[in-house]
Amino acid sequence: MKLIQKDGIKILFKNNQNTPRGAVCLYFSIDKPEKYAGVYTLFSKLLLMGTKTRTAEDLADIIEGSGIELSVKCKQDYIKVSALFLNEDFNLAMEILADILQNSTFDEFEKEVFKLKGEIASDLDSPQVKASDAFIDGIFDGHYYGNSYSKILLDIDKIKKQDVIDVLGQLNDSRKVISIAGDFSDEEEVSKYFTENFGFMHSKETCSKIEDVSRYIGLDGNDRIVKIVKNDAKQAQIFQGFIVGLQNTEDYPKMAILNNLLGSSGLSSRLFVELRDKQGLAYTVRSSLEPLRHSSVFYFYIGTEPKNIQKSLDGFKAEIQRLIDCPPNEVELSGAKENIMGRLEYFSQTNMQIASMAGYDYIMGLGLDYEEKYKEKLNLVTSNDVSDMAKKYLFNPSMISILAPEEFLKD
Repeated sequence: MKLIQKDGIKILFKNNQNTPRGAVCLYFSIDKPEKYAGVYTLFSKLLLMGTKTRTAEDLADIIEGSGIELSVKCKQDYIKVSALFLNEDFNLAMEILADILQNSTFDEFEKEVFKLKGEIASDLDSPQVKASDAFIDGIFDGHYYGNSYSKILLDIDKIKKQDVIDVLGQLNDSRKVISIAGDFSDEEEVSKYFTENFGFMHSKETCSKIEDVSRYIGLDGNDRIVKIVKNDAKQAQIFQGFIVGLQNTEDYPKMAILNNLLGSSGLSSRLFVELRDKQGLAYTVRSSLEPLRHSSVFYFYIGTEPKNIQKSLDGFKAEIQRLIDCPPNEVELSGAKENIMGRLEYFSQTNMQIASMAGYDYIMGLGLDYEEKYKEKLNLVTSNDVSDMAKKYLFNPSMISILAPEEFLKD
């Protein structure tokens, strides 16, 4: 991707010739905590619900008739508004993007609040989601990142329509980038179009007011444990996680390989082989590594019989220790690298994937060439690096969330 800077607007540009559909992603950084849990979520849901000149029905008719795909994604660190369109529909798609970001009325506010309450309540009926929600709440306790489903339900009736409207002003004062990929041979024409029609995308290099996350867990040197009673649960749901190195640090590619070896590579992962196949503990078991701008979180998840709660936690610990005692051999290490590289390649094929990845890297402060540097660093990771990461992060105080019938949660 090439960075074009013109009249304060930043454009990431990729000319991908002979592709029938183009993609544009507008990224806005979130640099301050939301006023109430759920404000950013409501904002993102209401953006496509009508403008001063187009009702929600009008927008739906235009989008359906032209085959344009619009989406709004809200994450802890950014809001992304995207359009995928046939090349001949570029002007129409961009006109709609500009309209919803400048003229949204948010008139469906009350209806969307009601819908969101119902959606969250429905999601929290899932034992796994409920345990995950408690895990997020706990590991980010006291931090904006911990605005879980449960917190949104507590706060949602405090939110006013004006709070959602105010998000527009906040985004106007944020860092922004336009990421575009498609058959656009005339770079100058593209940059001219956006500077003339997307003045609201003028980027401001503001300082984030969101704190680092690392201080929010383990201040007393102990694990933080949340137990959730669900007496009709057939399985225990267990999450255990740790705050680890940021995505832009040297530790992150090493942690990515550790994650792949332990539990993110499916049937071949150590957790799957040891805890599910050999010990029969798990219906489902995995590990995950989730990067955020102000933290990364590594966690284990297992669904198991309630009687196996402690045995599962001991199993996690044993697999961490085994990474130290029995570092991955060259076959394991090479397999993990190939798996990660393959996924990176698979998810960078389409114009939407290309535009999304480049915009994400930029808004997260990772740089234009992050993906190539990341691959280079992955290739340099050694077995000892993986063991070092286990020692550095996975014996620190953790956050543990357990959902099970009450009789299995007694100390």
